[in-house]
Amino acid sequence: MNDRKRLSGTLTPHCFGCGDANTRGLRLEIFQDGTDAVATFTPTPDLGGWPERLHGGVVGLLVDEMLVYAGAPHDLWGMTAKVRYWLRKPIPFGVPLSLRSRLIQRSDRAYRATVAIHMPGDVLAAEGEGTCVLRPAEAETAPAG
Repeated sequence: MNDRKRLSGTLTPHCFGCGDANTRGLRLEIFQDGTDAVATFTPTPDLGGWPERLHGGVVGLLVDEMLVYAGAPHDLWGMTAKVRYWLRKPIPFGVPLSLRSRLIQRSDRAYRATVAIHMPGDVLAAEGEGTCVLRPAEAETAPAG
């Protein structure tokens, strides 16, 4: 994905989901793919819940993070207001996940998006949807942290 425009890492360096400076975080590298936002993530045992499986709350975190970035290819930046997700398959450690978010609706104050998380073989592991409220324009130029 290195030939794609990177969306994450600069605006919020300490974000748990995508911040480059957060050594305890997931450090997701999120890229633009057309009008979608995409990332890959490989779960590790320190993020476990049920034996040998990714914790469902971490799946929720991935969905939440990707919802926010669904707006970025459209020059929209928001904060999650509402999110819900469905776990479709148990996710084992060490399996690369493909994450994709897509803007589906926008208004003057918010946008709605969907997220899909796939395991290899295009197996749907989880999906979600949510609403993000748009950030005020002055927040875009404020120092992060």
